[in-house]
Amino acid sequence: MNEPSVFRGVELTMQKDAVHHGAWEHREVHNLYGFYQQMATAEGLIRRSGELERPFVLTRSFFAGSQKYGAVWTGDNKADWSYLKISIPMLLTISLAGISFCGADVGGFIGNPSPELLVRWYQAGALQPFFRGHANMRTRRREPWLFGKENTQIIRDAIKERYALLPYLYSLFYRAHTAAEPVMR
Repeated sequence: MNEPSVFRGVELTMQKDAVHHGAWEHREVHNLYGFYQQMATAEGLIRRSGELERPFVLTRSFFAGSQKYGAVWTGDNKADWSYLKISIPMLLTISLAGISFCGADVGGFIGNPSPELLVRWYQAGALQPFFRGHANMRTRRREPWLFGKENTQIIRDAIKERYALLPYLYSLFYRAHTAAEPVMR
């Protein structure tokens, strides 16, 4: 997480009408903070390695140009069917905006998915550019093997499919880099 947060209230961020230096309202600069933090992190890691390594930087607060510095995830989603449903158009839109390395937290970050929801989320997530299972500390454990043999096998198959698609995904990332074509289409 790399945006200014206060963890108080509905927004869990600074009030949109908070005024910054130069009379800028927070609503106008909120994502710039995350963008510049992402940029500084990526450039610092490149400099530290003597320009020998490409860093992996993950952000949820992004702005135009963020695709140059790292991957984006959609933020703290919920273990709910509606969140799985909106993740796909959300990622397609982010991709069309030029940020190809994007994904949503598989299973939802907040709450406890049913076995069927977790399985479906793994199946969808395995086809997204950025793929990870991630959850809040207060949620129940959700390793695939905790959801029964049948569900474990279905999740395993989805992950195997992703591994089989890695050469294709690598080619799509190359096209994203050289021709600005989205990975997720």
